[in-house]
Amino acid sequence: MKIKNVKLARAIWLFDLQDLNPSGRDIAEDLFEWIKTAYSFPIAPDLRAMLVARTVQPVAENQAPANGAVFERGHFQTRADVFIEITKLTIFNDGIVVDTPSSTEDGDRFAQDLLETASREFGLTYDGETVRRRMYLSELMLRSDISFDLINPKLAAFANRISEAFSEEPKPRFEFGGLQFWSEPNDTGKHKLFTLERQASKALAERRYYSQAPLQTDVHFKLLQELERIVMS
Repeated sequence: MKIKNVKLARAIWLFDLQDLNPSGRDIAEDLFEWIKTAYSFPIAPDLRAMLVARTVQPVAENQAPANGAVFERGHFQTRADVFIEITKLTIFNDGIVVDTPSSTEDGDRFAQDLLETASREFGLTYDGETVRRRMYLSELMLRSDISFDLINPKLAAFANRISEAFSEEPKPRFEFGGLQFWSEPNDTGKHKLFTLERQASKALAERRYYSQAPLQTDVHFKLLQELERIVMS
């Protein structure tokens, strides 16, 4: 199994934004301008328009951020001579969401650097207890020789039955498309999903797959490798 690309690596840090500025100093405009400059974001939010529209909303678990203060296409140095793109930084009243095409580990590094450096620059209150929870979403595009038919040979036979049900010629070929693992729903009725499925629009022979999990990128990939070993054995 090989990662072809990281479609999304999302790191979500939950904390009360007001805890960073308990004295209530008016620094938002300067802070936003600093973030834009420090991390080379060509796209930054219009703070005044946001305050009028009052669009800053709480983070929804495992949901793409629809509202909030959005910075796009920034850059962050993770180590010597290595820069990653920060696809999107979204600031909410109850935390921040960092999207990268790299890894959730790099997203964590960026979030840590952002909070620590901003605290020094603006005299904010940030320490190890500020962040109350971290969540993740990993989406990977993969190449794998995994064969779902090995789980149960009857699945391959059933896929043939589907093909035979078509009157058109040549009959379309079907194969087992993927696996999903669901958690129990949370208080809002949402499930955590771990999925591995064929990548849409790709020929079956290409062995291309898409997978998502509410996990850190490296943990996600290690579980996929384990799943591949289980199925192929």
